[in-house]
Amino acid sequence: MARKRHLRHLLYGLISVLLVGLILLLICIKVSGSSQSEDAESHEDAFTIGLNPDRDYLIVVNDNHEYVFGGDYDQALQPDLIYASDCYGIPTPIEHATNLAFGMLRSALHSQGFEVELYSAYRTKEDQEWVVDNYGHNDDWTSFNTVLPAGYSEHHTGLMVSFVIWWPDEKGQLDWREITSELWAANPEFRAVRNTLADYGFIERYPAGKEDITGVAFEPYEIRFVGSSAVAHEIMDNNLCLEEYLEGYLEFE
Repeated sequence: MARKRHLRHLLYGLISVLLVGLILLLICIKVSGSSQSEDAESHEDAFTIGLNPDRDYLIVVNDNHEYVFGGDYDQALQPDLIYASDCYGIPTPIEHATNLAFGMLRSALHSQGFEVELYSAYRTKEDQEWVVDNYGHNDDWTSFNTVLPAGYSEHHTGLMVSFVIWWPDEKGQLDWREITSELWAANPEFRAVRNTLADYGFIERYPAGKEDITGVAFEPYEIRFVGSSAVAHEIMDNNLCLEEYLEGYLEFE
């Protein structure tokens, strides 16, 4: 009888231990889920904190849609433009929320082993005219644009970012380099860069295979902030360009 009572006590003890373990496990799962939820919320908050409610983050500027400058857009910083340091430490204008998102993107890519930095963002008409004069007709010129005329570049919005990556040149020396289509094709690891864009509200503005729609040659170094990671994922995950995403909402010529 004493032996049965002892076994019963052992069984009750084992059940109690299992129940306590199960309760602790459920608590840990709940805390972990809550933490992940809070992280996701704070992550999303970081995107929206700098958004200008009066700005259209889905504006399209292309060879059929001219950017309408207003106020001092082409003379001084508009209210939501700030100065950020480019890859050479030179102050460069960029839209505020775009700069916040790019900083987060840069940190995320750094954790993956990639060093990227801002090269160019906001441009005045005069800036774009200089780019056209110096880069508009180079050896890579194709039937598609590589540089859009002044007034037709999304760099006028401050939402477009040209970025560079710290990468060996032809002599093996590390330097800031644009990810050209040739460099992209030769380095499949750059796919990780592309796959990270949407998490931080960016899209490829001129993706490969969309040249007939965008009118611009594939430029993997040109990324565009669209103000929302959800929108960015809808565009990128479905292999769309911005024009395709907005089809039905905007009337394109």
